[in-house]
Amino acid sequence: MKIIKKISVISLLLMTFLLVSSCSDTKTQNKGPEYTADYVCPMHCEGSGSQEAGECPTCHMHYIKNENKD
Repeated sequence: MKIIKKISVISLLLMTFLLVSSCSDTKTQNKGPEYTADYVCPMHCEGSGSQEAGECPTCHMHYIKNENKD
């Protein structure tokens, strides 16, 4: 019974650590044109993004209006 309790506590601590470490401020990570342009790829492909509507050169999806643009 003690081993099950120890495993449960360790698992809970590990899951808590993973949850906390995965949560971060996305504003500091999302600095490229695939996040900051007026029109962005829904998949945020690296190097995509444009000041005009168009198509992503990587995945060929249509750009969408960037609602998060400051």
